[in-house]
Amino acid sequence: MISPWRLGKDLLSVAAVLLLPQLACAGSLNLGSISANPVGESKKFSSFTSYLAQQLQSEGFDHGRVVVAESIPAMSSLLQTRRVDLYIDSLFPSLAVSRLSGSRFLLRRWKTGKSEYRSIIFTRKDSGMARLEDLKGKIVAFEESFSSTGYFFPKVDLLKKGFRLAPKRQGSEPVNTDEVGYVFSRGDTNTLFWVLNGMVAAGAVDDQKYFVFTKNRDIFRILHESVSFPRQLVSYRADFPAKLVARVKTLLLNMHQSEEGEKALRAFESTTKFDEIPVQAIDLMAGLKKYIEAELKLQ
Repeated sequence: MISPWRLGKDLLSVAAVLLLPQLACAGSLNLGSISANPVGESKKFSSFTSYLAQQLQSEGFDHGRVVVAESIPAMSSLLQTRRVDLYIDSLFPSLAVSRLSGSRFLLRRWKTGKSEYRSIIFTRKDSGMARLEDLKGKIVAFEESFSSTGYFFPKVDLLKKGFRLAPKRQGSEPVNTDEVGYVFSRGDTNTLFWVLNGMVAAGAVDDQKYFVFTKNRDIFRILHESVSFPRQLVSYRADFPAKLVARVKTLLLNMHQSEEGEKALRAFESTTKFDEIPVQAIDLMAGLKKYIEAELKLQ
């Protein structure tokens, strides 16, 4: 259960809170994202948001606005109060936000040219560890509490294998021999360097960052790889008008076929296109419900 105090704190951390009087104004198409770096996140979304609003002028929108929240509960509240219309994020936070706010899934986003990715748990080759069981009594670095590849999927896979997980404040804290401790690095690059420098025994990142970082390096060993899952999903608030949902869907599906649309996609973290969410991904999402519920109690 999310306490009223915690929810209030999260709402105060919403990057756009200084602009609340403007957020409610008519004609604004509001796109949401979760990030600990609101300024950087807003820059990533700005060109894409402006393009969408321009294309939807006939629907009553005259400008677009990026709304960045610090947490899953905060984003859920923004969707429920109509201060966010569309929300784009990776699988775990999208599922969690949907559970809290009732938001619905629309399409899959091919971020950085990829439709799917997976999580990798890795260690140094000279760590003496060769399998997940060797993590007992040691500490793993996760990224953020709302990360799909850097937290949720590796954590779920460890839980499925019967591991007991214990949060720690720092990598030097003692860990019981029958559990796996974890800390948050606050960034994939930090995770990689923490493992490299021996600050933690292992780390979890997405496969793309892992293979880019380890190219031409023979330093790490992969202990586990998760199943593949959608790179990102587009969601919309539960009461977004059906006519607008259909219009946005058509616009996104065809965006990569025009020069102007392709340019806006490229500026949006090298997005290739948007397409329908695959059936296998929908099945995967259905099987994660109990883990989503467990995580929401911790948010």
